[in-house]
Amino acid sequence: MTRWELLTEEEAQAGWDQALARFEDCSPFQSYAWGEYRRGLGWQPCRWMAFDEQESCVAMIQGYARRYPLGIGIVWTEGGPVGDLAACDSTFHTAVKETIGLRAVYYRLRCDRQRHIEDTLRLTSHGWAMPWAPLTSNYTMTIDLNVTEEALLAGCERNWRRNLKRSSECSLTVRQWLCPATEEIVEAYRSMESLKQLDEQQSGEEIDQMLRSLKHHLILYRCDDAQGELVSVMGCLVTGDKACLVISATNGRGRELHASYATFWSLIRHCRNAGVRQFDFAGIDPVRNPGVYRFKRAAGGKPVELLGEWDRACRPWLLWFGNWAISKRNRIRQAESTLKRSPRTSIENLSESIKSPEDVQQSSNLAVESVVN
Repeated sequence: MTRWELLTEEEAQAGWDQALARFEDCSPFQSYAWGEYRRGLGWQPCRWMAFDEQESCVAMIQGYARRYPLGIGIVWTEGGPVGDLAACDSTFHTAVKETIGLRAVYYRLRCDRQRHIEDTLRLTSHGWAMPWAPLTSNYTMTIDLNVTEEALLAGCERNWRRNLKRSSECSLTVRQWLCPATEEIVEAYRSMESLKQLDEQQSGEEIDQMLRSLKHHLILYRCDDAQGELVSVMGCLVTGDKACLVISATNGRGRELHASYATFWSLIRHCRNAGVRQFDFAGIDPVRNPGVYRFKRAAGGKPVELLGEWDRACRPWLLWFGNWAISKRNRIRQAESTLKRSPRTSIENLSESIKSPEDVQQSSNLAVESVVN
């Protein structure tokens, strides 16, 4: 019978990443550093290990908890669990409640292993269900770096290679950014969002906390124009032999100079030389962000369907409420992004999403402070 154990902070800091790297499906979003990043944003990282009868570790999962009155809590997991999904049965849900002292838990996970029917059936049989209000995409693209540099370049589409060559003719300077400045990265994001009419991709708080918590696990590259101004920045989180893109922004000037091609190529070469064997683009959305999707595909990315998001709760009403709260949160954030992009937008244009200021406040409270920042 599987036994779940919650690690202390000292135990997790000493050996979590080493144990995680032994699993083939390990994810950078299950790393100790990513948990500390979430802590900086107001979550409580919790790290569980599952042991079989021979006391061998067969599964691991890092979750981020928030507590609310009456002993109710939510736990969100990115990139996990890793290992044997058969361990994620009712004993796991019971262990979560008992080890962190909650009476009722709404649990949402996003598993980043490739989707297979056996895993889907296994989670379903253990009471997990696919949520009707997802937070993220269940699709991504990956690049196999276990090839020569020439093969990597040959795997890119002809037009992508042409734009990479054009970038080399634009007096750009690309270098690893060892002492990054939050303000410069935020400015690049805001410029890109305004240009492409995108929702906020990363908040200033998230970027600042990322630089603080992930500095020893983050590979960051910047690209400057001839005047020394930042025009593109990209960074990935590395765990074991896997890397995942977590920072990516190119402003209007950078687009004119094809700076994103030069920045990405420098980043991918660094990862390959550092021993990374799989590079993950961290999701794709060909409908809402077709330009980025085309860039990733043309760069040699291969589409992958992930096992994705699943949720579970000890009470049916809590399962319904968790999905409802997330759907309301998504609508509120879309309305906020619309207001930021167009300050003159009238209230009538937003009426389909938000009916009144009181509705905003009520929905915000009911959304349990957002399941994910």
